Amino acid sequence: MNDPIQKLVEIFSHFPGIGARQARRFAYYVLTRDSVQIKNLIDSIQEGKKTVIACSECGRLFSRKDAKLKLCDICADSKRETSLLMVVARDVDVESIEKSDIYHGYYFVLGGTVPILDEKPETRVRISPLQKKIEEKIKTGLKEIVLAFDLNPEGEHTVQYVSKTIAPLVEKNSLTLTLLGRGLSTGTELQYSDSDTIKNALQNRASVK
Repeated sequence: MNDPIQKLVEIFSHFPGIGARQARRFAYYVLTRDSVQIKNLIDSIQEGKKTVIACSECGRLFSRKDAKLKLCDICADSKRETSLLMVVARDVDVESIEKSDIYHGYYFVLGGTVPILDEKPETRVRISPLQKKIEEKIKTGLKEIVLAFDLNPEGEHTVQYVSKTIAPLVEKNSLTLTLLGRGLSTGTELQYSDSDTIKNALQNRASVK
């Protein structure tokens, strides 16, 4: 029989940014909770699997109150700026940007970043859906695409891959392609940046060269 402690450690070790030591701490923490806390955890996960879906427009996860609902609150908001589309790696990046209260355009969640040595980047991220989304947004007035990725080697590699892939659409339709500017320091992850830092980065965004 498999060791239940080790099984939990293996499960937690697959979580983003979690190493073996943290995974083991999580395992022991969970196993020392009382039955009520464990039940709440299990119920929350099961409820989330039933009600949380990916937005059909941007790919962002959201909790729907109506079974027929397919759009998140951002994509369903007709008052947002149709001329702007920001491409981010993860759902949590959308939350960080929204807290800054300076960006009011739409989003597209790429689903991750592209490792530098990856030979099949198209299997890592949602690049084809992004191209289709850009084509759709052009019809409703899209003028600028903002690439908002972590300021680290993998994030910069993703910028290169995405900008190269969508270049034909950008050039054909005279779109502006920009990056977050001054404000974010090297190595910074968007999800850990405060609102003022993100505001500065958005206000000082620069064109992709």
